[in-house]
Amino acid sequence: MEILKEVFRSLYANKLRTFLSMLGIVIGVAAVIMVMSLGAGMKKGVTERLTSLGSNVIMVSPGFVGGRGGTVAQAVETLKESDVKAILDMCPSVSKAVGLLSGSYLVQYKNSNTRISVYAAPNEIFQILNLKVSRGRTFSEDDKSKNVLIIGREAAYNLFKNEDPLGKRVYIVQGSRKIPFEVIGIFERTGSILMFNPDRMILIPYETGKYRVFQSRGGISMIIAMTSSPELSPNAVMEIDHLLYTKFHGQESYYNVVSQQAILNVVTESVNIINLVLVAIAAVSLVVGGIGIMNIMLVSVVERTREIGIKMALGASRARILVEFLVESITITFVAGAIGVLLGVLGSETAVNTFGKTYGLVAVIEPTSVLIAFGVSACIGLFFGFYPAYRASRLSPIEALRYE
Repeated sequence: MEILKEVFRSLYANKLRTFLSMLGIVIGVAAVIMVMSLGAGMKKGVTERLTSLGSNVIMVSPGFVGGRGGTVAQAVETLKESDVKAILDMCPSVSKAVGLLSGSYLVQYKNSNTRISVYAAPNEIFQILNLKVSRGRTFSEDDKSKNVLIIGREAAYNLFKNEDPLGKRVYIVQGSRKIPFEVIGIFERTGSILMFNPDRMILIPYETGKYRVFQSRGGISMIIAMTSSPELSPNAVMEIDHLLYTKFHGQESYYNVVSQQAILNVVTESVNIINLVLVAIAAVSLVVGGIGIMNIMLVSVVERTREIGIKMALGASRARILVEFLVESITITFVAGAIGVLLGVLGSETAVNTFGKTYGLVAVIEPTSVLIAFGVSACIGLFFGFYPAYRASRLSPIEALRYE
């Protein structure tokens, strides 16, 4: 207790020096917490977006062939409608599977036209991908072969600007043909899902797309499958892979099977690496702050050399001098760490949440980040304060008393 009184007396007597000692640690701790909260918010946002479908969605897409001897790799149209039926019949872990047709077409409304991704899919796609409409309706059983479509928010704005799209007639341009369609719904804003973005696309009934737009002869662009539970997803991937591997006689380049969980794992790993790099950059300021504390403490030892000599002459041991200066260094970083935590939390809640809303980012303050930043600051005080404290304890009492 007596040592703490001495420490606070010394710190209070040199307020400017104490403030300068604390400044680097305050900035460092605040920066670490803000960066870690931003990283946690980024990870949460990506995870929520990817898991909005659940982790039981699997996508099967055509592969690429070629790409050797100076040739460019070409996508192969290997998937057929029969593959959807085969997956449902021969893959017990799969509960639902649908084939999709896709392409990029010029879509025209009055004098306005824009190129939009057009997808044709059965009604089950709404349940599998959790697609919802904000206005209008989804496809009914009677719409299987009708010229109706549902459009995404961004695609609707590009085509209609501020005009209400519902009930309007648009044309999908295919060469010299213009195929009329009626807008019956507008998708909720969702962002990217797997390999496509509902905000920027048009969805039409599968039968309509097959015969009137894509003029498909049994070929499909991709297959979306679904399991009854996330636990069955790895089994379903292996079953589908085995089925297609057998069909294509071991030509693995002819197809790709990707699960939602695999995408989530890759994205999470990437986000964790980015977070680690950002935290390492922010932690540099903590090291700089620690060096600043060591410099200030060395100056303090020089200024208090005569005081140290008097204490030793009155019976203070070298261990007590060492502990006193070490406690002073730790106290500086402890208080600075507390202030840094407070500023970091406030900064995360204001700056990050304010400026990050444009990109859909939020700050997530995790207790772990606070403990890490606070603990590291205390360790820095102990590490960088030891040498000045040791130097003070090794002073000769006689030389210290004679110091002017």
